[in-house]
Amino acid sequence: MKATRPTAGGSRSERPALEEDEPTCGEDGGRGIPHSPPINFYLNINNMEAIEQKINQEHFPVKEKLHTDILEQKYGPIHAVVLRHDNVREMKKGAERIREARLVDEKDILRTYALTFLTYDKGNKELADIDDEIRQGGLIGKTFRKYGYIVKKNVIDVFIMPIPSWMRNDFKVDAEEAKARLTEFYAKKEGATPVIYGTVLEIYSPDFKDPNDGVNDVDIAQVNPLTGALQGVGVPTDEIWGHLDKAAETNEWDDLKDRYEQAEDLSHPIVQSLHEKISKYLETKEAE
Repeated sequence: MKATRPTAGGSRSERPALEEDEPTCGEDGGRGIPHSPPINFYLNINNMEAIEQKINQEHFPVKEKLHTDILEQKYGPIHAVVLRHDNVREMKKGAERIREARLVDEKDILRTYALTFLTYDKGNKELADIDDEIRQGGLIGKTFRKYGYIVKKNVIDVFIMPIPSWMRNDFKVDAEEAKARLTEFYAKKEGATPVIYGTVLEIYSPDFKDPNDGVNDVDIAQVNPLTGALQGVGVPTDEIWGHLDKAAETNEWDDLKDRYEQAEDLSHPIVQSLHEKISKYLETKEAE
């Protein structure tokens, strides 16, 4: 699973800044003279719902709003069909722990393929109980919210990739490529330290996110180093959690600029290794 176009990785200094939105209608020069809006004003009003939906799709929700919330705005009810979910309680320490699921609509059309590498501490009983419920078909974000957790995502890469033939059939599309995103799934209860449930790969249906649009400026701005790399240069988990709020807006880390850049350097080879692991997993499924 090698990205066929540039990913959103790279140092923050290399990333383009987000452009400010331009006004759609001009001022009247301060004279207070009424004027008729342009024709496209009425077209925009009639298409507000479509425009809002497009904005929601392009701006990946890293806090509060879940990916499934956005999917359901477009396709209606979404549920998970679990293809694999390892029972963490029964596995030896150090063993690879994987969840694989199809997020499908009521017509059983795949809208997002999700592959999760479970990293949480199985000694945490509540997390293990939540994981049991998710293994039975619960959606990850919705299940955590049900237990009173706030959820956030740390985006670690965004890229365009070839779609395996079996997945293309499941998406019911002819497209050869899809947009994909790697994130760390964070969850936190009031007064507690944030935890990471796992690292999640989401591959989106081309009907939902058009791969021809590429990796946009918002995607690039949201990408951060891995949590482990940030911790390795002295940034505590609570502080990372606080900065994830900014990832939904400007994602500025100026107060931690030097450590942030060090963490970026540490992250790159690990993320590349993760890409290779994902590629091997998908190739194995292709051969089945």
